[in-house]
Amino acid sequence: MSEDEKKCCGGQGECEEKGNCCGHEEKEHSCGCGCGHHHHDGTEKDVPRDVPLPAPSLVTLASSIATQAMVSMGVFPNPATGKSEFYFNQASHLIDTVDLLIKKTEGNRTEEETRTLTGVLSELQMLFVAAQNEKNRRDSQG
Repeated sequence: MSEDEKKCCGGQGECEEKGNCCGHEEKEHSCGCGCGHHHHDGTEKDVPRDVPLPAPSLVTLASSIATQAMVSMGVFPNPATGKSEFYFNQASHLIDTVDLLIKKTEGNRTEEETRTLTGVLSELQMLFVAAQNEKNRRDSQG
C-alpha cells in the first residue's frame, strides 16, 4: 500500500476523508487502495461490497439497532430517500429490542458492555421524546 493509500484509509480499508485525501485535485477520486469509496468518474463500478467486519459483540449489535432506531426517529436521514422521516412504531420497537437485549443478557455482560448498553437505551429514549416533539412542531407549522 502506498503512502497516499495509507493516508486515505489508514491502511484499514476505511476512508478517513472524502475528496483530496490521496493528493488528487478531484473531489471524487480513486486512491487505488481498494476501499471503493471514490472514483475519478464518480461511478460505483468495481466497488468491493463484501468487506471484512468486526467480530460480533453486544456493543456492535446494540449500535446497529440504535442506528436503525435513529433513522426511524428522523435523527439520521433515511438512506433510501435521503429525508428525515418519523416512524415511531418502528423506533419504539427497536428501543424495546435494546431493552430486551439488556434484560436477557443480565449476568453475562462485562461492566463496559453494561455501561454502553444502558447508555444507548437512555440516549434512544431521550431521542424518542425529542423526535416526537419535533414531529409535533413540524405538524403544527403546516
